[in-house]
Amino acid sequence: MSEELNYFASFPEKLRGLRGKHIALIGREVVASGDNAMEVYRKAKEKFPDKKPVLAYVPREETLVLASK
Repeated sequence: MSEELNYFASFPEKLRGLRGKHIALIGREVVASGDNAMEVYRKAKEKFPDKKPVLAYVPREETLVLASK
């Protein structure tokens, strides 16, 4: 599993303020967020053109997140 997905699955406190938003992660850093996934991806690529951001949606409420290796 990637560093980004491990970070997201651990649901750190930093992500709680982004409930209901799409986010772009590079490593353990949220590099863009917003209501539209395509716009979030575009913003992340503008800031970090040589990186591959991982997109995720931060659920509004407590949600079970399943991950496999």
